[in-house]
Amino acid sequence: MKRPDNLNEALTYLHKLTMGIANETGYLMEATPIHPGHLEPIKAAALDAHLLVTWVRDNLKEMQK
Repeated sequence: MKRPDNLNEALTYLHKLTMGIANETGYLMEATPIHPGHLEPIKAAALDAHLLVTWVRDNLKEMQK
């Protein structure tokens, strides 16, 4: 991974990573024979992290105005 040049770049990268984790977990839940409930907490945590990163990024933008 390339080191981000600034906080906004880091938050954008985290935003993409967390959504990627949630999406991949969703695909695994549909494609694997294991019980989907085993992966649901992982997907939920990734989506919570995604929302938190979004909140932090949005608040930083407001502070910079």
